[in-house]
Amino acid sequence: MKDWDRDSLGVKKYYPIGQRKQSNATWLLLSENSFRLAPGETKNINLNMTIPHEAPSLVLTNSMLFFTQVKEQKGELQKGVNMNVLLEMGIQIYHVPTGLPTGDLEFLAFEDKGLITPEGGNSVRKMLVKVKNTGQINKDAYVRFELTNIETGEEVPVKSIAIAMLPEAEQWIQLDLPATLKGRYLAVAILDAGTQYDLKIAEKEITY
Repeated sequence: MKDWDRDSLGVKKYYPIGQRKQSNATWLLLSENSFRLAPGETKNINLNMTIPHEAPSLVLTNSMLFFTQVKEQKGELQKGVNMNVLLEMGIQIYHVPTGLPTGDLEFLAFEDKGLITPEGGNSVRKMLVKVKNTGQINKDAYVRFELTNIETGEEVPVKSIAIAMLPEAEQWIQLDLPATLKGRYLAVAILDAGTQYDLKIAEKEITY
């Protein structure tokens, strides 16, 4: 078990148990910490959560439970390259008290970073939008982008980006565009968090 959160780009960061005040890892108990599975066997592992009386009533807590495959090394390895492929699966565990303010998702910034050439990679035009979760619950959403040439009306296909945000988190969403773009463009970012929230729209005019 570990504590975790996300950095400003949405990448998960892991910590030893107890380093985050929103941790609930110490509340958890597994029925077994290690087990063996025969071929085709299914096994149930019970996970119990005991919520302390002094736990804050209006705070979401979380932790991560990892199941890691362990394979014994053979006594004698064959000549050449020997490789073991082991699987690890992380399960996010939340305690969400009733009555938490749902809040909303909001755009905070829309920036054009121009032409960027990563080390050892191809040049791209990079755009960034910054989003904030104003509520006390997790939120999943899609950020959809539309890019239109103002002079010709041509639309540039742009992929949607899925995001997941912890309470009160702020996150930058990065979008890489072709380096070959030339002219004046209208960039539109649409924040879609589902039917229970209003769509949020941000626009920016960019000249390449």
